[in-house]
Amino acid sequence: MGDQSMKFLEQLWQSFLSVVKILLQSKGRTSLPKSFKNADELLILANGPSLNSTVEAHPEFVASKTLLAVNFCVTSPLFESLRPELYLIADPLFWIVPEKRVQLFETMAQKTSWPMTLFMPARALKNRAWQPLLASNPNIRVAIYNTTPIEGFQGFCNVIFRQGWGVPRPHNVLIPSIAMGLRLPFKRVYLAGADHSWLPEISVTDQNVVLMHQKHFYDQNQSQAATVTQENLKSAKLYTILYHMYVAFKSYFVLEAFAQKQGKEVINITPGSYIDAFKRMKL
Repeated sequence: MGDQSMKFLEQLWQSFLSVVKILLQSKGRTSLPKSFKNADELLILANGPSLNSTVEAHPEFVASKTLLAVNFCVTSPLFESLRPELYLIADPLFWIVPEKRVQLFETMAQKTSWPMTLFMPARALKNRAWQPLLASNPNIRVAIYNTTPIEGFQGFCNVIFRQGWGVPRPHNVLIPSIAMGLRLPFKRVYLAGADHSWLPEISVTDQNVVLMHQKHFYDQNQSQAATVTQENLKSAKLYTILYHMYVAFKSYFVLEAFAQKQGKEVINITPGSYIDAFKRMKL
């Protein structure tokens, strides 16, 4: 059997499995916000260390876009100065680990003094301990989205992404953020702080402990190399970390094909970014 036939059968099997996962995991109806400051252009504020310099050097560009922040952006002074309309989280540790849950949601409830839509994965509804932490703030509107991992034929994936029944395998928060941006009416989705320059930051100790220095714009002067915690709360092995990187970088090409099919653009404005799937632009 030739390579093309094998590829076809593999994609057919992946598409079938994706349908099964949708039936078992996805919520059929998910609501989306309707109006935006700029309905044509979205700027995703990823957590890479370059975000500070981008915001500082190009304030007019940033101010003119609808902004989507992610993960622990709320702990930074940038959150209150930029006042993002949209916020998305994906890491399951936010509703599994109590300390992370309190740090994120209590801070968000205290700081958010403007209308903001918070996108939460459907699976977070299985542990609702985060809800009381946000209940005191009427400015935060929670919107549920599906993180069901979708693979298979690109045309099949495009339909699923458009309906919001799933996303490319979400091994980091940027993947569902881009997928959400492409579901919304924006014609251009810009990426800032999407450094993804993790490879030089990986090391292995003499005790075979894998360490990774994950630098973020809000902690780059205090962060240190540490083990990578998995959803089961165990430390990840090197092959697991590298595999997740492979899946993530591959997912960006799936999203680029999805964007092109819709006549939209994903534009990476991050200096020195390792992501090789999207059009680059220097500000």
